[in-house]
Amino acid sequence: MSLSPAKARLNFLYRQSEGAIGRREWALASLPPTFILIALTLIWLVIMPREPRDLSRGESLFDLGVAARYLYLIVYAFIVLLCAVAQYFVSAKRFADLGKPPALAGIAPFAVFLAAAANWYEPRSEGWAPHWTTLALDAVAAGAVAWTIAELGFAKRRNG
Repeated sequence: MSLSPAKARLNFLYRQSEGAIGRREWALASLPPTFILIALTLIWLVIMPREPRDLSRGESLFDLGVAARYLYLIVYAFIVLLCAVAQYFVSAKRFADLGKPPALAGIAPFAVFLAAAANWYEPRSEGWAPHWTTLALDAVAAGAVAWTIAELGFAKRRNG
């Protein structure tokens, strides 16, 4: 059974690292995962719980609203991973087009995930993780993303 041209194109862009694409195609293929992540992140920022629950004040042990928010968080985390994988494949193709190792496509997602983990851990560390480390990892992640965008969005193809 053969795939439709649109489905074959989606498979090529987002599900395999083989091949090469140009600057314009990389930019256009990067838009859907980016917009999905921005939209889902904005939703999380609106609905996320802001303060810890205090059962001593008479709050019920189970709150359906809180459970729904954390169910969203689980789905959100899964979609973030899928978008990161899709973006990796698109970027790997662009790095191959530039004559560079496709594995470089993993630098930005890795740096972002490391910074996100530090931002999650630092307030929970009870002083074990100094705030400057979180800021440093944020700067490294921003630098990795900026380098990736500059390299893949503006560099010319290796053969012209």
